[in-house]
Amino acid sequence: MNIPLRQPLPPDLIVGMTWGPFRYRKYPVFSMPWLKGRFWAFGIAVVLYAALSFTIHAALKTPLANNLATTGYFIAGFLLMLNGGPLLAAWVRRRGMKREPLAVIGAVVLGFIIAVLSDAWASSHIETELGEKPVPEAERKISQVEEATLQLAQLGALFIYFGCGGGLACLGYFSERRRWSARHALQSEMQLTVLQAQIEPHFLFNTLAAIRPLIRQDAAQAEVVLDALADHLRATLPQIREGSHCTLGQQLDICASYLAVMKARMGQRLHHEMQVPEELRAVGFPPLMLLSLVENAIKHGIEPKPGPGSLILRAERHNRELRVAVLDDGAGLRDGLQSGVGLANIREQLLLRHGDRASLTVATRPEGGTVAEITLPMPA
Repeated sequence: MNIPLRQPLPPDLIVGMTWGPFRYRKYPVFSMPWLKGRFWAFGIAVVLYAALSFTIHAALKTPLANNLATTGYFIAGFLLMLNGGPLLAAWVRRRGMKREPLAVIGAVVLGFIIAVLSDAWASSHIETELGEKPVPEAERKISQVEEATLQLAQLGALFIYFGCGGGLACLGYFSERRRWSARHALQSEMQLTVLQAQIEPHFLFNTLAAIRPLIRQDAAQAEVVLDALADHLRATLPQIREGSHCTLGQQLDICASYLAVMKARMGQRLHHEMQVPEELRAVGFPPLMLLSLVENAIKHGIEPKPGPGSLILRAERHNRELRVAVLDDGAGLRDGLQSGVGLANIREQLLLRHGDRASLTVATRPEGGTVAEITLPMPA
């Protein structure tokens, strides 16, 4: 999941107050802007509390040197408690580790330990500066009520260590990831709908427009095209409507039925073949992308070129990547073709689904024509 860490969160992902000292909550949890904003917000609160404590001890005639030392230890201890765990978690997020959630949990656990040790360190020095000597365990005489109160205080201290060490922020981190995931899924479905809305009417209108003159010129051929179109729609529309859970084999079958329609329309002008190992057909593959590339190859490559043209669908496994390409020997790339809506939607879909691990490249073939290739991370 690729979350921009230096930009504010989208408004629909922000939860809670973001005014005044809480402005840091506009940024992703454990990001550097979040960490800096949190440091100043809580740091100012700690300094103000320390100033109040300094004033009270000054009124109680505590020596100035002891009072200053006590205040310093208090501020240093609290800042260590508050920032140890979040700083480690922010470092984890900045590194972009593969198992980031697990590493964040580990950072927060270390933050809890840092909070306990920081409190113990600061408290021991503060007691020394104030001249307070701990009472030996054997000399302590406390009632059951005092003992119960002490235990509750210790539980409260553990909760404080948990919160200061980044525990509460960690809960917010996982909540934020869930909101990002839900937003990602919604965006993906919206982009898929846009791509679907682009492909279906365009293909249907072009095919129906081609059938109209055929009805007068060659009724038998018009019937062949209509039958191929009906077979294509009957076979593919249910798969297209299913959404994102598709395999490469299903997408190849959709392309094959589409090419059957185009073959009926274009006759001997179109030749196509598929070079796909059988074991790759079961691999997951996003819907509609391959069909869009095939349609582009026909529309911008083979149709504008005089004479016959050929189209090849090829898939191969390269290390941990799946590479699926559409090759044609048509008219080749022309200005503006790489910035079309269809290719832009494919790139957006790849970014939403796989981040920078997936790509779409469109290039001119040395022998003429165009190659469009989608690269995806291969499932384990």
